Amino acid sequence: MKKLILGTLLAASATFTQAQQEVKQLQFNPDGTFKIAQFTDMHLNDDAGKAQIVTDMIREVLDSEKPDLVVFTGDNTVFDAVEPAWQQLAQIMAERQIPWTAVLGNHDDEHKVSRKEIIEIIAAQPYSMLQNPATGITGEGNHVLPVYKAGSNRPEALLYCFDSNAYSVLPSVKGYGWFDTSQINWYAAQSKQFAQQNGGTPLPALAFFHIPLPEYGNAWDSMKTRRYGEKNENECPPEINSGMFTKMLECGDVMGTFVGHDHVNDYIATLYDVALGYGRASGGENTYGDKKPGSRIIVLKEGQRAFDTYIREKGNPEQIFFCTYPDSFRKEK
Repeated sequence: MKKLILGTLLAASATFTQAQQEVKQLQFNPDGTFKIAQFTDMHLNDDAGKAQIVTDMIREVLDSEKPDLVVFTGDNTVFDAVEPAWQQLAQIMAERQIPWTAVLGNHDDEHKVSRKEIIEIIAAQPYSMLQNPATGITGEGNHVLPVYKAGSNRPEALLYCFDSNAYSVLPSVKGYGWFDTSQINWYAAQSKQFAQQNGGTPLPALAFFHIPLPEYGNAWDSMKTRRYGEKNENECPPEINSGMFTKMLECGDVMGTFVGHDHVNDYIATLYDVALGYGRASGGENTYGDKKPGSRIIVLKEGQRAFDTYIREKGNPEQIFFCTYPDSFRKEK
Protein backbone atom coordinates (compact mmCIF):
# COMPACT_ATOMS: atom_id res chain seq x y z
CA MET A 1 0.00 0.00 0.00
CA LYS A 2 2.83 2.42 0.88
CA LYS A 3 4.50 1.70 -2.47
CA LEU A 4 1.21 2.38 -4.28
CA ILE A 5 0.71 5.69 -2.48
CA LEU A 6 4.31 6.71 -3.13
CA GLY A 7 3.96 5.81 -6.80
CA THR A 8 0.79 7.85 -7.09
CA LEU A 9 2.45 10.86 -5.45
CA LEU A 10 5.50 10.59 -7.70
CA ALA A 11 3.29 10.38 -10.79
CA ALA A 12 1.32 13.44 -9.68
CA SER A 13 4.55 15.30 -8.96
CA ALA A 14 5.95 14.39 -12.38
CA THR A 15 2.78 15.59 -14.08
CA PHE A 16 2.89 18.90 -12.22
CA THR A 17 6.59 19.35 -13.06
CA GLN A 18 5.88 18.60 -16.70
CA ALA A 19 3.09 21.18 -16.75
CA GLN A 20 5.34 23.78 -15.14
CA GLN A 21 8.09 23.15 -17.69
CA GLU A 22 5.72 23.38 -20.63
CA VAL A 23 4.00 26.60 -19.61
CA LYS A 24 5.37 29.51 -21.58
CA GLN A 25 5.06 33.26 -21.19
CA LEU A 26 2.18 34.64 -23.21
CA GLN A 27 3.40 37.03 -25.89
CA PHE A 28 1.96 38.96 -28.78
CA ASN A 29 2.93 37.61 -32.17
CA PRO A 30 5.38 39.52 -34.38
CA ASP A 31 2.38 40.86 -36.35
CA GLY A 32 1.00 42.44 -33.14
CA THR A 33 -1.91 40.04 -32.61
CA PHE A 34 -2.82 37.62 -29.84
CA LYS A 35 -5.70 35.22 -30.51
CA ILE A 36 -7.88 33.67 -27.79
CA ALA A 37 -10.42 30.86 -28.24
CA GLN A 38 -13.13 30.77 -25.55
CA PHE A 39 -15.02 27.54 -24.94
CA THR A 40 -17.88 27.55 -22.46
CA ASP A 41 -20.59 25.32 -20.99
CA MET A 42 -19.23 22.07 -22.41
CA HIS A 43 -21.15 20.11 -19.74
CA LEU A 44 -18.94 17.08 -20.24
CA ASN A 45 -20.46 14.01 -18.61
CA ASP A 46 -20.24 10.23 -18.81
CA ASP A 47 -21.98 10.06 -22.20
CA ALA A 48 -19.03 9.25 -24.46
CA GLY A 49 -20.95 9.97 -27.65
CA LYS A 50 -21.96 13.45 -26.63
CA ALA A 51 -18.51 14.18 -25.24
CA GLN A 52 -17.07 13.22 -28.63
CA ILE A 53 -19.13 15.98 -30.24
CA VAL A 54 -17.47 18.51 -27.93
CA THR A 55 -13.90 17.28 -28.33
CA ASP A 56 -14.26 16.99 -32.12
CA MET A 57 -15.52 20.59 -32.23
CA ILE A 58 -12.61 21.79 -30.07
CA ARG A 59 -10.09 20.07 -32.36
CA GLU A 60 -11.75 21.57 -35.43
CA VAL A 61 -11.70 25.10 -34.02
CA LEU A 62 -8.13 24.85 -32.79
CA ASP A 63 -6.83 23.49 -36.07
CA SER A 64 -8.67 26.15 -38.05
CA GLU A 65 -8.08 29.20 -35.83
CA LYS A 66 -4.69 28.28 -34.31
CA PRO A 67 -5.21 30.40 -31.15
CA ASP A 68 -2.41 31.55 -28.88
CA LEU A 69 -4.49 30.75 -25.77
CA VAL A 70 -7.62 28.77 -24.91
CA VAL A 71 -9.92 29.84 -22.06
CA PHE A 72 -12.65 27.54 -20.68
CA THR A 73 -15.31 29.65 -18.94
CA GLY A 74 -17.17 27.31 -16.67
CA ASP A 75 -19.68 24.48 -16.44
CA ASN A 76 -16.91 22.44 -17.97
CA THR A 77 -17.69 19.07 -16.36
CA VAL A 78 -20.89 17.86 -14.72
CA PHE A 79 -19.99 14.47 -13.31
CA ASP A 80 -17.60 12.75 -10.89
CA ALA A 81 -14.82 11.87 -13.35
CA VAL A 82 -13.33 15.37 -13.38
CA GLU A 83 -9.66 14.44 -13.62
CA PRO A 84 -9.91 12.12 -16.67
CA ALA A 85 -12.00 14.73 -18.46
CA TRP A 86 -9.41 17.46 -17.88
CA GLN A 87 -6.61 15.09 -18.85
CA GLN A 88 -8.34 14.51 -22.18
CA LEU A 89 -8.83 18.23 -22.78
CA ALA A 90 -5.25 18.97 -21.79
CA GLN A 91 -4.01 16.33 -24.21
CA ILE A 92 -5.81 18.10 -27.07
CA MET A 93 -3.99 21.31 -26.16
CA ALA A 94 -0.64 19.59 -25.57
CA GLU A 95 -0.73 17.94 -28.99
CA ARG A 96 -0.94 21.44 -30.47
CA GLN A 97 1.33 23.11 -27.88
CA ILE A 98 -1.39 25.65 -27.02
CA PRO A 99 -1.40 27.25 -23.55
CA TRP A 100 -4.77 27.27 -21.85
CA THR A 101 -6.58 28.19 -18.66
CA ALA A 102 -10.01 27.81 -17.09
CA VAL A 103 -12.51 29.21 -14.62
CA LEU A 104 -15.36 27.38 -12.90
CA GLY A 105 -19.11 27.67 -13.32
CA ASN A 106 -21.98 26.92 -10.99
CA HIS A 107 -22.23 23.25 -12.03
CA ASP A 108 -18.58 22.18 -11.96
CA ASP A 109 -18.47 21.19 -8.28
CA GLU A 110 -21.98 19.78 -7.85
CA HIS A 111 -20.62 16.25 -7.72
CA LYS A 112 -17.85 14.57 -5.71
CA VAL A 113 -14.94 16.93 -6.42
CA SER A 114 -14.67 20.31 -4.70
CA ARG A 115 -13.88 23.59 -6.45
CA LYS A 116 -10.44 23.69 -4.82
CA GLU A 117 -9.66 20.16 -5.98
CA ILE A 118 -10.80 20.93 -9.53
CA ILE A 119 -8.50 23.95 -9.72
CA GLU A 120 -5.61 21.79 -8.49
CA ILE A 121 -6.39 19.23 -11.20
CA ILE A 122 -6.45 21.93 -13.87
CA ALA A 123 -3.19 23.47 -12.64
CA ALA A 124 -1.42 20.10 -12.85
CA GLN A 125 -2.17 19.54 -16.54
CA PRO A 126 0.30 20.13 -19.39
CA TYR A 127 0.23 23.64 -20.88
CA SER A 128 -2.08 24.92 -18.13
CA MET A 129 -1.44 28.58 -17.29
CA LEU A 130 -3.37 28.36 -14.01
CA GLN A 131 -0.23 28.15 -11.88
CA ASN A 132 -0.53 30.97 -9.31
CA PRO A 133 -4.17 31.47 -8.29
CA ALA A 134 -4.90 34.17 -5.74
CA THR A 135 -5.11 33.12 -2.11
CA GLY A 136 -6.93 34.66 0.82
CA ILE A 137 -9.94 35.79 -1.22
CA THR A 138 -13.31 34.24 -2.04
CA GLY A 139 -13.44 31.78 -4.91
CA GLU A 140 -11.05 29.25 -6.37
CA GLY A 141 -8.70 29.90 -9.26
CA ASN A 142 -8.84 33.70 -9.50
CA HIS A 143 -5.76 34.70 -11.54
CA VAL A 144 -4.40 37.23 -14.01
CA LEU A 145 -2.29 36.48 -17.08
CA PRO A 146 -0.11 39.21 -18.59
CA VAL A 147 0.42 39.16 -22.35
CA TYR A 148 3.87 40.52 -23.10
CA LYS A 149 5.17 42.57 -26.00
CA ALA A 150 6.70 40.35 -28.67
CA GLY A 151 10.27 39.52 -27.72
CA SER A 152 10.07 41.51 -24.47
CA ASN A 153 9.33 41.16 -20.76
CA ARG A 154 7.06 44.21 -20.81
CA PRO A 155 3.32 43.47 -20.26
CA GLU A 156 1.12 44.90 -23.00
CA ALA A 157 -2.27 43.46 -21.99
CA LEU A 158 -3.93 41.61 -19.12
CA LEU A 159 -6.34 38.69 -18.98
CA TYR A 160 -8.28 38.49 -15.69
CA CYS A 161 -9.82 35.10 -14.93
CA PHE A 162 -12.37 35.13 -12.10
CA ASP A 163 -14.39 32.59 -10.17
CA SER A 164 -17.89 34.09 -10.37
CA ASN A 165 -18.90 31.59 -7.67
CA ALA A 166 -21.92 29.31 -7.85
CA TYR A 167 -25.06 30.06 -5.81
CA SER A 168 -26.18 32.60 -3.26
CA VAL A 169 -24.84 31.97 0.22
CA LEU A 170 -27.49 34.17 1.86
CA PRO A 171 -30.74 32.46 2.94
CA SER A 172 -32.72 35.58 2.06
CA VAL A 173 -31.36 35.75 -1.50
CA LYS A 174 -32.13 33.16 -4.15
CA GLY A 175 -30.30 32.41 -7.36
CA TYR A 176 -26.68 32.58 -8.41
CA GLY A 177 -23.51 33.73 -6.73
CA TRP A 178 -21.82 37.10 -7.13
CA PHE A 179 -18.35 38.57 -6.84
CA ASP A 180 -17.27 38.97 -3.24
CA THR A 181 -15.75 42.25 -2.02
CA SER A 182 -12.43 40.44 -1.53
CA GLN A 183 -12.35 39.54 -5.23
CA ILE A 184 -13.19 43.07 -6.30
CA ASN A 185 -10.46 44.48 -4.05
CA TRP A 186 -7.96 41.92 -5.37
CA TYR A 187 -8.80 42.89 -8.96
CA ALA A 188 -8.41 46.61 -8.15
CA ALA A 189 -5.02 45.99 -6.52
CA GLN A 190 -3.79 44.00 -9.52
CA SER A 191 -5.00 46.68 -11.91
CA LYS A 192 -3.30 49.43 -9.93
CA GLN A 193 -0.03 47.54 -9.71
CA PHE A 194 0.17 46.91 -13.45
CA ALA A 195 -0.83 50.51 -14.20
CA GLN A 196 1.95 51.82 -11.95
CA GLN A 197 4.45 49.60 -13.76
CA ASN A 198 3.15 51.11 -17.01
CA GLY A 199 3.82 54.70 -15.96
CA GLY A 200 0.34 55.20 -14.50
CA THR A 201 -1.59 54.16 -17.63
CA PRO A 202 -3.94 51.17 -17.24
CA LEU A 203 -3.08 48.24 -19.48
CA PRO A 204 -5.74 47.06 -21.94
CA ALA A 205 -7.47 44.09 -20.34
CA LEU A 206 -10.13 41.44 -20.82
CA ALA A 207 -11.96 39.49 -18.12
CA PHE A 208 -13.26 35.91 -18.30
CA PHE A 209 -15.76 34.33 -15.89
CA HIS A 210 -18.93 32.25 -16.00
CA ILE A 211 -22.01 34.04 -14.66
CA PRO A 212 -22.88 37.30 -16.47
CA LEU A 213 -22.85 40.58 -14.59
CA PRO A 214 -26.23 42.24 -13.89
CA GLU A 215 -25.20 44.94 -16.39
CA TYR A 216 -25.44 42.54 -19.33
CA GLY A 217 -29.15 43.20 -19.68
CA ASN A 218 -28.49 46.95 -19.62
CA ALA A 219 -25.99 46.60 -22.44
CA TRP A 220 -28.42 44.65 -24.62
CA ASP A 221 -31.23 47.13 -23.96
CA SER A 222 -29.07 50.20 -24.46
CA MET A 223 -29.90 52.43 -27.40
CA LYS A 224 -26.34 53.79 -27.37
CA THR A 225 -24.58 50.66 -28.62
CA ARG A 226 -24.65 48.42 -31.65
CA ARG A 227 -25.23 44.75 -30.83
CA TYR A 228 -23.81 41.65 -32.49
CA GLY A 229 -25.14 38.16 -31.95
CA GLU A 230 -28.37 36.85 -30.51
CA LYS A 231 -30.32 36.96 -27.27
CA ASN A 232 -32.60 33.93 -27.05
CA GLU A 233 -33.24 33.86 -23.31
CA ASN A 234 -33.26 36.31 -20.44
CA GLU A 235 -29.89 36.84 -18.84
CA CYS A 236 -29.38 34.91 -15.59
CA PRO A 237 -27.07 37.09 -13.47
CA PRO A 238 -27.00 37.10 -9.67
CA GLU A 239 -29.76 39.02 -7.93
CA ILE A 240 -27.12 40.94 -5.99
CA ASN A 241 -24.99 43.54 -7.76
CA SER A 242 -21.79 43.67 -5.72
CA GLY A 243 -20.09 46.30 -7.87
CA MET A 244 -17.52 44.51 -10.05
CA PHE A 245 -18.59 46.41 -13.19
CA THR A 246 -18.36 49.73 -11.36
CA LYS A 247 -14.84 48.86 -10.18
CA MET A 248 -13.85 47.97 -13.75
CA LEU A 249 -15.02 51.39 -14.91
CA GLU A 250 -13.04 53.05 -12.11
CA CYS A 251 -9.87 51.12 -12.88
CA GLY A 252 -10.17 51.85 -16.59
CA ASP A 253 -8.39 48.76 -17.88
CA VAL A 254 -11.06 46.21 -18.84
CA MET A 255 -12.19 46.57 -22.46
CA GLY A 256 -14.48 43.56 -22.43
CA THR A 257 -15.83 40.69 -20.34
CA PHE A 258 -16.65 37.23 -21.70
CA VAL A 259 -18.94 34.74 -19.99
CA GLY A 260 -21.12 31.68 -20.57
CA HIS A 261 -23.97 30.37 -18.39
CA ASP A 262 -26.86 31.36 -20.68
CA HIS A 263 -26.53 28.72 -23.37
CA VAL A 264 -28.51 30.30 -26.19
CA ASN A 265 -27.16 33.83 -25.86
CA ASP A 266 -24.06 34.67 -27.88
CA TYR A 267 -24.29 38.45 -28.16
CA ILE A 268 -21.84 41.22 -27.45
CA ALA A 269 -22.76 44.86 -26.76
CA THR A 270 -21.19 47.76 -24.90
CA LEU A 271 -22.14 49.69 -21.78
CA TYR A 272 -20.14 52.80 -20.88
CA ASP A 273 -17.61 51.70 -23.50
CA VAL A 274 -17.01 48.26 -21.94
CA ALA A 275 -17.95 45.31 -24.15
CA LEU A 276 -20.09 42.70 -22.41
CA GLY A 277 -19.99 39.47 -24.39
CA TYR A 278 -21.07 35.85 -24.30
CA GLY A 279 -19.19 32.94 -25.77
CA ARG A 280 -20.90 30.33 -27.92
CA ALA A 281 -22.01 27.34 -25.86
CA SER A 282 -19.62 24.51 -26.61
CA GLY A 283 -21.68 21.62 -25.28
CA GLY A 284 -23.79 20.99 -28.34
CA GLU A 285 -26.17 18.14 -27.65
CA ASN A 286 -25.13 18.16 -23.98
CA THR A 287 -27.17 21.33 -23.38
CA TYR A 288 -30.50 22.87 -24.27
CA GLY A 289 -31.12 24.91 -27.42
CA ASP A 290 -30.45 24.20 -31.06
CA LYS A 291 -27.38 26.37 -31.68
CA LYS A 292 -24.39 24.55 -33.11
CA PRO A 293 -21.57 24.17 -30.58
CA GLY A 294 -18.68 26.53 -31.09
CA SER A 295 -16.26 29.06 -29.70
CA ARG A 296 -15.84 32.80 -29.40
CA ILE A 297 -12.62 34.03 -30.93
CA ILE A 298 -10.99 37.25 -29.66
CA VAL A 299 -7.97 38.84 -31.33
CA LEU A 300 -6.11 41.41 -29.21
CA LYS A 301 -4.03 44.11 -30.90
CA GLU A 302 -0.69 45.04 -29.38
CA GLY A 303 -0.42 48.63 -28.18
CA GLN A 304 -4.12 49.33 -28.76
CA ARG A 305 -7.32 49.34 -26.73
CA ALA A 306 -8.93 47.29 -29.45
CA PHE A 307 -9.83 43.73 -30.41
CA ASP A 308 -11.65 41.80 -33.11
CA THR A 309 -14.14 39.11 -32.13
CA TYR A 310 -16.44 36.61 -33.79
CA ILE A 311 -18.09 33.21 -33.33
CA ARG A 312 -16.73 30.02 -34.87
CA GLU A 313 -19.20 27.16 -34.88
CA LYS A 314 -18.70 23.49 -35.66
CA GLY A 315 -18.67 22.76 -39.37
CA ASN A 316 -18.74 26.41 -40.43
CA PRO A 317 -15.50 28.16 -41.45
CA GLU A 318 -17.15 31.61 -41.54
CA GLN A 319 -16.56 34.33 -38.95
CA ILE A 320 -20.07 34.78 -37.50
CA PHE A 321 -21.07 38.13 -35.95
CA PHE A 322 -17.64 39.64 -36.68
CA CYS A 323 -17.04 43.01 -35.01
CA THR A 324 -14.20 45.23 -33.84
CA TYR A 325 -14.04 46.92 -30.46
CA PRO A 326 -14.54 49.82 -30.08
CA ASP A 327 -15.32 50.98 -33.62
CA SER A 328 -18.12 48.55 -34.47
CA PHE A 329 -20.18 49.54 -31.42
CA ARG A 330 -20.36 53.27 -32.05
CA LYS A 331 -23.69 54.48 -33.35
CA GLU A 332 -23.77 57.31 -35.83
CA LYS A 333 -24.97 60.55 -34.27
